[in-house]
Amino acid sequence: MAASAPGVALILALPDHLESFLEIWPRRMGLAGYLAFTTAKREDCTLSFLWFLEPLLERLRQGGGAPAFETLIRNADGWADPLVETARRHHSRGVTAGMFLGCLHTLVHSIEEIIEAQDAPAAERAAALHLVRRYGDAYAAIVMDDWDAKSGHESRKRLDATNRELTLGKNKFENMLAAISDMVLVVGEQGVIAEANEAAVASLGSDPVGRTLWDALGLEGHSMADLRRFYPVESSHEIPLPGGRFLEMKLVPLSAVSLSSTESLVVLSDITPHVTQRATLERVVSQRTEDLLREKSQLEEMNITLRHVLGSIEKEREEFGRSVAHTVKTVMLPALARIRVQDDPSVRKGYTDVLEDQLLRLAPGADGGQDARLLKLTPTELKICRFLQAGSATKDIAEAMHLSLGTIQTHRKNIRKKLGLQGQGVSLYTFLQTLDTASSPSG
Repeated sequence: MAASAPGVALILALPDHLESFLEIWPRRMGLAGYLAFTTAKREDCTLSFLWFLEPLLERLRQGGGAPAFETLIRNADGWADPLVETARRHHSRGVTAGMFLGCLHTLVHSIEEIIEAQDAPAAERAAALHLVRRYGDAYAAIVMDDWDAKSGHESRKRLDATNRELTLGKNKFENMLAAISDMVLVVGEQGVIAEANEAAVASLGSDPVGRTLWDALGLEGHSMADLRRFYPVESSHEIPLPGGRFLEMKLVPLSAVSLSSTESLVVLSDITPHVTQRATLERVVSQRTEDLLREKSQLEEMNITLRHVLGSIEKEREEFGRSVAHTVKTVMLPALARIRVQDDPSVRKGYTDVLEDQLLRLAPGADGGQDARLLKLTPTELKICRFLQAGSATKDIAEAMHLSLGTIQTHRKNIRKKLGLQGQGVSLYTFLQTLDTASSPSG
């Protein structure tokens, strides 16, 4: 048959619609009531699809026309052998001929549904449907002949062998479940636990079979739909249990293994030690965080205090600078001016000693003894202070300095004013005596 013959292009494109077939065939099997009696996996469905199509595709690729029905049913070149072997395996497992043929017809009808959904002329679709039905009818005839040819003895023999294999597989599965430390539950579509391994019974404290999964584990939801929404499949979820225990739960639909299965596998692991360790670490981190925040707060307070201290130091430095400038301007510079014009060596020395002492006071750590107010006195007033400090009377001072008694009295008043003694009950003699010996006006 040429590639341009009606229906050929649609047939050759069928392998590209495998995903559509895997969605349509289980749906049709379910509607026909066959899905509940099969354990067909996804890969089994894929192989059935390809085994059905491959002989027809190979014939069309070679450019030959599809053989007549009478030729096909002879199976001279073994074109139908893969599907016949599949039928034999189902036969040995106790599947009836009617059920197998029904499944085969749903396969053909699924392919027809794919063809009918294509955007192609009606004649193209009709031709493709005709070819598929011819091969489907031939498959059915060949399978039924082979099915009837098997003797009852062979069928029983195969059935016994199959039962032994199933029993061994079941025992192996049960032993595996009993050996693993994880808890395993098999849950039906209604959420009722159908099976539980020994680890689950021991860990949960009682046999959970017959209870709903949400009741047995205290989960959210009241249906499997709720559980799949709250606990997405194939993801791990942390489940708290009474008494401070924690489980890790994973929900695995068995439909991923068998298209006919509506049950789910629930795998549980005890992660209480991990959760406890995590909680301990979280407390340590929380405490350390609090300590760091407290230390940060203390450092901020220290920084604020330091800024205040530095501000005070800066303020004191500025005030000291202003004080030094004031002393230099109002006391020292005028004293220096007097020294320059003073001829009496003793007076000059008195001024010089006081200036030296004041300069020492400006140096860090120095402790001068001279009173800066002495620099405000005139040479004559300094001489009078010298006599007073020596204990001389006013009359004796006047005679020694060849001045009148009134003049000496006036000088004394001025001295008291310059030394800040006005209005105080301290005599000039007493004040001068309190000065250190090194502070005497005469040096």
